[in-house]
Amino acid sequence: MTGDGIDRFVERMYSRTGLERLPAHLEGRYGIRVAQLTELDLGVFRVDRSDGPSWVARVFPSARPLEQVEGDAEILRALARERFPAERCAHTEAVSTHEGQGVLVTEFVEGPHPDASGTFGMLGELLGRLNTLQCDSGAVAREGGAWHHLSLAGGPRQEIADASSLLADAEPRVPAEHRALYEELRDALERADDLHDLPQALIHPDFVPVNAIASPDDRVTVVDWTGAGRGPRIWSLAFLLWAARGPKRRRAVIGGYRSQISLEPNELARLPAAISVRPLIFGCWAFCTGRQALPEVIESLSATRRLAAAIEARVEQGPKREDDA
Repeated sequence: MTGDGIDRFVERMYSRTGLERLPAHLEGRYGIRVAQLTELDLGVFRVDRSDGPSWVARVFPSARPLEQVEGDAEILRALARERFPAERCAHTEAVSTHEGQGVLVTEFVEGPHPDASGTFGMLGELLGRLNTLQCDSGAVAREGGAWHHLSLAGGPRQEIADASSLLADAEPRVPAEHRALYEELRDALERADDLHDLPQALIHPDFVPVNAIASPDDRVTVVDWTGAGRGPRIWSLAFLLWAARGPKRRRAVIGGYRSQISLEPNELARLPAAISVRPLIFGCWAFCTGRQALPEVIESLSATRRLAAAIEARVEQGPKREDDA
């Protein structure tokens, strides 16, 4: 085995072609006039129009099936029918193909990311509301929740499997002095809980402030629904709790979520495992793509386990004890 699989992964997931021709594609497809194209994130572009309001164009890697992109649009339309504060499709035919790559156009949501100190309660409540929506047919019933920078489709189980495959490809690159750390990371990933037998709901893979836009009236709109679908409802809640650094923010998340949903005992029991999975996967991804060395990854995992245990204790004890965390 060689490390060539890492290079193939990077090419498959992060390569986009023909971006200089994207404005012409959008003009020809939708009859609009593009004044300026600004990259906001990998494959995500603000499309300023000279003939109307701005759009966002998401260009996906050619390896992502078009039916998955169509599913993203279908979920956005379902959220619009439910009046859920999510970005909206910019056209009735919001999906197109540009040089073999799926493209989704949505309305640009103007505004900043909300201030973290005041947004976690709103996000907790919105996540609880999302988890109450029906997800038994169409694209909302597809398996979802996997991080789209690692997985082209699927839910937690697929995300864990893709991280495991990536870590195996990275094995030849592990220096001898870090071999024990590599084995520790691989063992942790093998034990990761995919939560498949817990209550299911419509979930967003990355329900955190970076994917929320604040409006002048203090409302929040959630964006980037790539890979959303049906999955364990504590998957998104756990990641939001991990992102909510500090007891006050975690208390706000829990209070907001509990205004919509009461977690079952088995969900509470496995909350620490749920909180630990995504940071573990981030660590694997960061090591495999050369962003972090193994000692940094292992140190971060230890901190995450301590945090997960503290959050579990405070959730079980109730919101009044949250300040103790």
